[in-house]
Amino acid sequence: MKSRNLAAVAAMAVVMGLASNVALAESDQEMIERGAAHFRIFCVNCHGMNADGKGPLAKILKIQPADLTTLKQTMPEGMTVQERVFRAVDGRHKVGEGQERNMPVFTDNLKFNTVIEISRFVEAIQK
Repeated sequence: MKSRNLAAVAAMAVVMGLASNVALAESDQEMIERGAAHFRIFCVNCHGMNADGKGPLAKILKIQPADLTTLKQTMPEGMTVQERVFRAVDGRHKVGEGQERNMPVFTDNLKFNTVIEISRFVEAIQK
């Protein structure tokens, strides 16, 4: 009898674990969707609808916006996409020798959670 109860408890634990993982995945997906919505508001003009750096304002900028779909390929080893996005938003990202930072600093205009959601979206679209 005890082994049957133990098996039932173990099965319930597995089911509960799977349920919490599904809930986490749904929450993650919701965060990515909110990030995509924020991206359309704050980032599309320069980075484009496809996040490829070809937004409507890109033609008039001295420095072309980054292709955010390949961001992970160009980041320093050990840096996360989230950290790279935060560095760009707050003006700490590195630019080429002799170049200026052309991306406006958004830290005063965006809530912390908004930047997190945008970074989750950018992470989700990596090629």
